[in-house]
Amino acid sequence: MMDANVSSIVYNTQPYEHQIDALNRAWLKPAFAYFLEMGTGKSKIIIDEIINLVEKQEINCAIILAPNNVHINWKGEFIKHWPNYNKIAIQIWRSGLSEIARGKFENETRTIINSNKTLIFLMNIEALSTKSGQEYLRRILLARRMAYVAIDESHKIKNPAAIRTKAAIWLGGLAKYKRLATGTEAEEGLENLFSQFRFLNPNIVGSRSYTAFKSMYCIMGGYENREIKGYQNEEMLAAKIAPYIYSKRKKDCLDLPDKVYVTHEIGLTAEQHRICTQLEEELIYELSNGQIVDATLALTRMVRIQQVLCGHINAPPNESESTRYAEVIPSHRADYVAELIENANSKVIVFCRFIKDVELIISACAKRDLSGIGISSLVEGSRRLDEINRWRRDPSLKVLAITTSTGGTGLTLNEAKTTIFYSNSWSSTDRIQAEDRNHRIGQESKVTYHDIIVRNKIDHRLLLALKNKQTSANWFRSIVDIQRFMTESIDE
Repeated sequence: MMDANVSSIVYNTQPYEHQIDALNRAWLKPAFAYFLEMGTGKSKIIIDEIINLVEKQEINCAIILAPNNVHINWKGEFIKHWPNYNKIAIQIWRSGLSEIARGKFENETRTIINSNKTLIFLMNIEALSTKSGQEYLRRILLARRMAYVAIDESHKIKNPAAIRTKAAIWLGGLAKYKRLATGTEAEEGLENLFSQFRFLNPNIVGSRSYTAFKSMYCIMGGYENREIKGYQNEEMLAAKIAPYIYSKRKKDCLDLPDKVYVTHEIGLTAEQHRICTQLEEELIYELSNGQIVDATLALTRMVRIQQVLCGHINAPPNESESTRYAEVIPSHRADYVAELIENANSKVIVFCRFIKDVELIISACAKRDLSGIGISSLVEGSRRLDEINRWRRDPSLKVLAITTSTGGTGLTLNEAKTTIFYSNSWSSTDRIQAEDRNHRIGQESKVTYHDIIVRNKIDHRLLLALKNKQTSANWFRSIVDIQRFMTESIDE
């Protein structure tokens, strides 16, 4: 077992006590589950475990299966937490590639496998619903027989009848180490544990079929005795899985700070990439040749790029309209945020820079049957507090999506212990004020703040500036400052 003294663990960023404890509990176990609430650092635990298994020559490949776009975010986590980045090669699965692009991708995989580097393969769990995704992962697992496979947000394989669940269980049989990671392991019922533990090892719970599992642990009733009415033998199940899990909630992590910050990196759709690249290139060109000499005009252009990253753009009015309207662009951002909201264990506040952001969030949540309230300047002032109070009182209303200008000051929203910044304003004061809405006297829980960014784009650059408590007034004193903001390389 790994010694509890942190000096014996190879790491790049200092782990918290509960993270060291989790590593010790899981060390060298072929099957293990990290059941930790969002904001407690599951990804760092997994990366630190992979680091130490590589150092002990226990594994030569690590595969992370995560929801779409969440898998992309893992690359930044590896870069941040890996002490010697040259020892690994990261590859991100891309679906829908052309024949030529797919050939290049396969050559890259082959080159890594034939090298001495540890392959870190990041794949969206949805890809296991396709023959191509299943076959590609099978080939990797056969080529590198000392593999570590972790399923992030493992409740995504709760349905035993789903193709992705069956594929994950079958492919998991080719791995040396298997890990689950989720904070919502059985919130909707004990039956959701069956497939997850079948992936780890069918012998843990003992039931070879879903029917047998339900018969043992569920009280059935309703039409043809198919409806789950309650649960039984819960202590027996808990005893069986106890040696294979580490469970922790944020409120129980005494070493965590009162405020926890998590940054999520997502990708762009093809349409976003096209528009964003065009707008960036035009702005940088016009700044460099002197066509733009007014910082206010440059900021307006940057706001437009920010809108594109958020999934919309102001379209010009047509002949029958007198004002602009926000045109929706295909984007992953709203769906990604809805996923975060779904996984949160409390009410959630989502702060937005733009009115259209609010609409996109509420719409994405509705697709997942998540109810909430959307508030912007479009909601009359006299109704805003009534709507907020309705969100406070109604347990079925999970999300409050609100523009920073509307709800960033003067409110106490301690009902939420999770805050998501869908987009930021260009003022550090606005940011600080928004964070304080649910980090006030009366808040009894640690609060987690999530930021959504696209690496190296304006929202990423803006977040770094806000962390340094800067505002557009003091980082854009000249056109040269704006050029530097737009083009300077980002290390973190």
